[in-house]
Amino acid sequence: MMNMKYEMPPMNLPEPFLIDDSAFSLKALRSRAKALSVDHAVPEWRRDLFTFIRMFLDKGGEAIIQKTSGTTGEPAKVNLKRSAMIRSAEMTLDFFRLQPGDPVLLCLPVRYIAGKMMVVRALAGGLRLVTTEPASRPLKQVSRTFRFASMVPLQVHESVQHGDPLSLLDQLLVGGGGAYPALLRELEKLERPVIHESFAMSETYSHFALRRVNGTSPDSHFRLMEGVRIRRDQRGCLVVQVQGVTDGEVVTGDLVEIGRDGKGFRWMGRIDHVFKSGGIKVVPEVLEQRIGGWLKRPCLVLPEEDPGLGQRIVLLVETGGHPAPAGQWEELLRKKLPGHARPKRIVTVREFPRNSSFKPDRRAAAGLIGRGY
Repeated sequence: MMNMKYEMPPMNLPEPFLIDDSAFSLKALRSRAKALSVDHAVPEWRRDLFTFIRMFLDKGGEAIIQKTSGTTGEPAKVNLKRSAMIRSAEMTLDFFRLQPGDPVLLCLPVRYIAGKMMVVRALAGGLRLVTTEPASRPLKQVSRTFRFASMVPLQVHESVQHGDPLSLLDQLLVGGGGAYPALLRELEKLERPVIHESFAMSETYSHFALRRVNGTSPDSHFRLMEGVRIRRDQRGCLVVQVQGVTDGEVVTGDLVEIGRDGKGFRWMGRIDHVFKSGGIKVVPEVLEQRIGGWLKRPCLVLPEEDPGLGQRIVLLVETGGHPAPAGQWEELLRKKLPGHARPKRIVTVREFPRNSSFKPDRRAAAGLIGRGY
């Protein structure tokens, strides 16, 4: 599989290519990428960047194989098509009105699809790609302004907690897992940047729906981008097709409610996370949104074996090292929730286990509910 060839996309990508403080012709960028991708004096994250650039631009090169994160199931391999990556990039460039020369920040690992797509957007749109080592606080030592950046919720959370200058960004895309309610409330207060939450998966290359989370008219649900069609299957799960990007329909495990106009949807949760407690269906993400809003802490709702109920609800709360008034929380939830939806136990942890994409790792978290710390 790794020897697969691809059809070279039309080389009408705008030159010069702008990366950090350098400008490259196509020939010069290919040469530079080839050299840096194998230079072990270069940091690994930067080698990953130029390895991808080399593969993307190398005529007759190998297919680009992307592993999915494995957050919602077993990791799988996706064969990325250059033409589809470019089309997806063009959709983003159009939506956010990005122009040649605009500086954009790359602060995500390029080994994952979100980081790759930031690079493709820069190459396809003639943007100036400014790179920094992927970290939980990407703006910690940044002083310049950017037209656009993409971050995962953990990076946004850490930036907000430490007062890092998010206002240096004109527009921020938050993806890679839903932002929890307390973080969304913090983001709603910000005048800058314009913040959108994204809905995406590896099979669609990038986001196909967006939700504005701040400003005078935030969105209550995700709105589809141009060229996207959706429906629900018999399970109530989202089926999506992105013109010029996906090969036909992509069937997901995401439970959604589609709006009456068919141009957007509300995400409910993952069908593979659903469990029954006392014969009543529990959708963890729905409960997590409600409880997280009340407790103002990140929460995970997890099942635990129970001889009477079959499975009972356990609430895992991330404290960040702050005091955890579990007794007060239990009293609050008794008032707010009906009996069948009420957690039978509350377990606190300093931090959730997270995978390499910075998303909460539910499988690892399930191992903690018997030993909070």
